[in-house]
Amino acid sequence: MASPNWKAVEANYKNQLRFGNTIFLGAFFIAAIAGAIWIEQMPKWIPLTVAAQLFILWFILFVFWAPARARVTSYALEPEVVSFRVGALWHRETAVTHNRLQHIEIERGPVERMLGLSRLKLYTAGGIGSDLTIPGLAPHVSEEIRDNLIAKIRQEELQDAAITDAAESAQNAPEEHPEEYPKENLSKVQEPTPNTETNAQPNETQGEDKTL
Repeated sequence: MASPNWKAVEANYKNQLRFGNTIFLGAFFIAAIAGAIWIEQMPKWIPLTVAAQLFILWFILFVFWAPARARVTSYALEPEVVSFRVGALWHRETAVTHNRLQHIEIERGPVERMLGLSRLKLYTAGGIGSDLTIPGLAPHVSEEIRDNLIAKIRQEELQDAAITDAAESAQNAPEEHPEEYPKENLSKVQEPTPNTETNAQPNETQGEDKTL
C-alpha cells in the first residue's frame, strides 16, 4: 500500500504554537512572581524557583517543540480518505473516510486571523465534536479542501442513489416465464390424425356384399 501524499501546513503555524504556549505559561509565571512579591509569609525562593522552571519550560517549547510539531503536522487528501498527522516526539495519524463525513467547518480565531491562518474541522456521523481538525492552513486552502470534499460527497451520494434505484427497479420488474400448456392439450397435439382412406375401404366392401 502506497504511503499518503503528505502536505505540510503553513510555516507560520509554529508561531501560533509559540503564542499559545507563551500565553498559557506566562499566566503561571506572572502568578509566581506576584506571589513572591505580595505573599510575605511564603519564602521567596519557592515562587522564584517555580518562575525559573516555567521559564525553562517555555524556552524549550518555544525553541524546540513548536518548530518540531509544526514540521510534522501535515495532511493528505486521498480519493476516499482524509488523513492527518501530528506530533513532535510521538507522531499520531488519524484518517476519516468520505462516506462518514456529515459536516465541515472553517474556524479562525484572533491569533489565526493575525497570522493569516485557519483550521478545518471535519464532523462525522454520530460524533459529538469534530473528529478531525487540521490547523495551520491558509484560508484559501481551507476553502478549497472544503469545496472539494463537499463535491465528492455529493457525487458519491448521487452514485449510491442511482445504484439503489436500479436495484429497486430490477426487483419490481415482472418476471417473464414461457407459456405452460396443460398435459391434456399436449397429448392432443401429439396424437396422429387418423387416415380417412383406410377407414373408408371396409364400408365399400360391405356395400358390395349387400348387392350380391
